[in-house]
Amino acid sequence: MKWGITVMKSKTSFINRGILRNDFKRYTWIGIVYLLGLLLTVPLQLVMIFSRPEEVKMYYDASIYLRVLQLDYFPLSLILILIVPVLAGLLLFRYLQANTAADMVHALPIKRATLYNTHIVAGLILLFVPLVITALITWAVVAGLGIDFIQGKHILSWLSICLLMNLVLFFSTVTVGMFTGLSTLQGLLTYILLLVPTGLSMLLLHNFRMYVYGFPYDFYTANLDKLSPLLRLPFLGGRPLSTGELIFYLFLFIILYFIGRYLYQQRKVESAGNAITFEVLRPIFKYSVTFCTMLLLGSYFNSSQENIIWTYFGYFLGAGLGYFLTEILLNKSIDIFQWQRVKGLGIYTLVMIGLIGLFQVDFTGYEKRLPELSQVENVYMDSYFHPLINRNEIYAGSNVKPHLALFKDKDNLVNIYKLHQEIIAHRSEEKRGNIQRNTNQKRVCLAYQLKDGSCFYRNYTISTAKYKEQLKPIYESREYKTHQHELLRVNLDDIKLVEINSRYGSKSVSFSDKEMLKQAMAVLRNDIYDQSYEDMTNQRPPWAEITVTVACDKKHPLAIGTDVVMVSNNIRTRADKNYCQIYLPWQKSYTHFERWLQSTGLYNQARLLPGEDISYALVDYIPDGIDRATYRDLREERISEDLPGVLKISDPAQLETCLQNYWDSYNEQAVYMIEFKLKNGSSFSGLFPQAEAPDFLTEHFAQQ
Repeated sequence: MKWGITVMKSKTSFINRGILRNDFKRYTWIGIVYLLGLLLTVPLQLVMIFSRPEEVKMYYDASIYLRVLQLDYFPLSLILILIVPVLAGLLLFRYLQANTAADMVHALPIKRATLYNTHIVAGLILLFVPLVITALITWAVVAGLGIDFIQGKHILSWLSICLLMNLVLFFSTVTVGMFTGLSTLQGLLTYILLLVPTGLSMLLLHNFRMYVYGFPYDFYTANLDKLSPLLRLPFLGGRPLSTGELIFYLFLFIILYFIGRYLYQQRKVESAGNAITFEVLRPIFKYSVTFCTMLLLGSYFNSSQENIIWTYFGYFLGAGLGYFLTEILLNKSIDIFQWQRVKGLGIYTLVMIGLIGLFQVDFTGYEKRLPELSQVENVYMDSYFHPLINRNEIYAGSNVKPHLALFKDKDNLVNIYKLHQEIIAHRSEEKRGNIQRNTNQKRVCLAYQLKDGSCFYRNYTISTAKYKEQLKPIYESREYKTHQHELLRVNLDDIKLVEINSRYGSKSVSFSDKEMLKQAMAVLRNDIYDQSYEDMTNQRPPWAEITVTVACDKKHPLAIGTDVVMVSNNIRTRADKNYCQIYLPWQKSYTHFERWLQSTGLYNQARLLPGEDISYALVDYIPDGIDRATYRDLREERISEDLPGVLKISDPAQLETCLQNYWDSYNEQAVYMIEFKLKNGSSFSGLFPQAEAPDFLTEHFAQQ
C-alpha cells in the first residue's frame, strides 16, 4: 500500500491533471490554428503541384516536390514555426506577468515545479500534435498520389527539424518569461536573445576589425548564422543542419528547461509587472544593452562614414541611448537623470575608453605576429575566404571539393611571406587607408597551414601600387596563374567548342574542329603564362569574350546547375548538365592567340575593326578634379562633335591605337574621354590617363 501511494505521488507530482485540462480548455485553439496552417503549407501544396497539367508536370523533377518540405519555400510555413512556439510560451505562462493571476495560481496547493512541468507538457502537446498529424497526412498524400520523389525519410527529416526548432523557440520563450514581468518584453527579448549569439559576435568582430589591423573578419563571421535558429531556419533548404548543430540545439533546449524551472522556483510573485524580475540581473541587463547599442551605432557610423570621429560619435550616442532607455524601462519613469545614475554611465565610459586604447596600441602584438617561415607547409592566398571556409559545402552532393588557391612552391612561399612582412611594416599607413579609402585597392586573405597542424589567418586591404614589387613575382608565377585560371586546369581532350564574341557589335566566331581546338588552347595557355604583372593589372578592356565548352560528368565541380558558380579574376565558369562553360576575356596582351586567329582567317570575324566596324571616335578633355559621379554623368551625356575642342578621329591607324590603349573603368588620373561610333549606330566609351594617351591626342589638346 505504501509503495502504491508512493508511486501515485510520483506520478502526480510531475504534472497536475487539473491544470493540464485547464490549459487545453483555454489554448486548444493554438494547436488547431497551427494544424490548419501546416496543412495549407505542406500536404495541400503537394496536391496543388500534382494537380497541374500534364504538359507542365513533365518538366518536374524531385526538387519541385522536395522544396515543399523546405521551410523557405512557402513564407507561411516559416512564419508559423517562428511565431506559434513563442505565442504558446507567452500564453501558457501569461499569469506570471499579472499580480492577481500569479497570486491566485500560486495559492493553490501545487508545487511550483509541478506547475512549471504541467504548462511545459501542455505546450509540447499543443505544438507536437499538429506537426505529427501534418507529417502523417503528408505521408498519406504522397502514398495516395504516388509521388515517388518524396520518401519517408524526407518527411521524417522535415518533422524532426520542425520538432527541434519548436522546442528551442518554446523553451527560449518560457525561460525569458522567468526573468521579465512584462509579456510584450518577453516576446521581444525572446527573439533578441536568440539573435544575440550571432549579432553580438558579429558586432564584436566588426569592432575588432576596426582597430586590429589584419583581423580576418570575413573568416570568423562566415558561419555565425549557425548560432541562431532564427537565422538558420530560412536557409535550411540549401544548408541542412549538421550533426554538430543538431547536438547543439538539443543540448540548448535541455539547458533552457532546467534554467527556466530553477528561475520559476526562485521568482517572487510580486515581481509581476517589472521589466526584470531578479534584482541581480538588473545591472547585467542595463550594461549589456548599453554595450550592444554602443557597438551597433559605432559599427553603423564606421561603415557609413568610414571616419574614426564618426565612429566615436556612434559609440557615445549608442552608449547614452542604451543606458538611459534601459534606466527608464527598469524604473518605469523618465526621471532618471540623477547623479548616481549618470555616475554609472561615466564609469562605464572610462572602462570602454581604456579598452579601446589597449586595442589602439596592439598590446597583444597581434598585428606584428607572423609564423616562422620554416614551419609553413602551404599558404592560401586569395581575395576572399569563401572557398576555404566552404570547401566541403560549395558542391553539395558532388563529393568534389572546390579548387583552393593553395601555394606550395618554395619561391612563392618566400614571396608571399615577404609581401606579408612588407604589409606589417607599413601597417600604420594602411590602417589610415582603411578609414580613407584609396583607389586601386586589393583584398589579400592569407591562411598559413603550419606543419604542426595549426592555422594562421590574416586579412588586409592594400594599395596595389605600393606593393607592386612584392606582388609582381607572385602574380607572374605559374602556380598563381594556375589557381586563377580554370582553363589551365582542364583536360584539353575534354574541350568541345570555342566561341568568341566581341564586346560591342555583333561579331562572333566559333569552331569545334579538334585540331583547331588544340592549337587555340595551346597558344591561349602560352599567352596566359606569358602575361606580365602589368598586363594582368591594367584596366584595358579585352577585345572579346572567349567561351570554352568542356565535357564533364555530373561529379565535376562545375556540373552542378545552370547558374554561374565561380567568379575569379574576370573568369566565370558556368555548368549545365554534362558540359561546362569557362568564360575568359581575350586580353590585348594575348599576342600568340591574336597571331593564330590571323593565320586561320578568323581574326576579322572575332573583333571590331576600324573602318570596317567603327566609323570614327570623338575625344574630349576631362576637367581637373572630376569625381566618379560627375564622370558617370559625362559618359551618359555622350560627346558631341559640335562642342568646341572635341577631336574627331577617322584615320583607321589612329583608331586602332586608341582601341589598343583606352581604359574601360574610371581612374583618378584620367584626362581624356573617348567615344567610339559604330557603323550600326551604337557606341561605347572609355578614357585615357595621361601616360596612356597617344601623342596625337596630347598634341591636339595642348594647342587648345
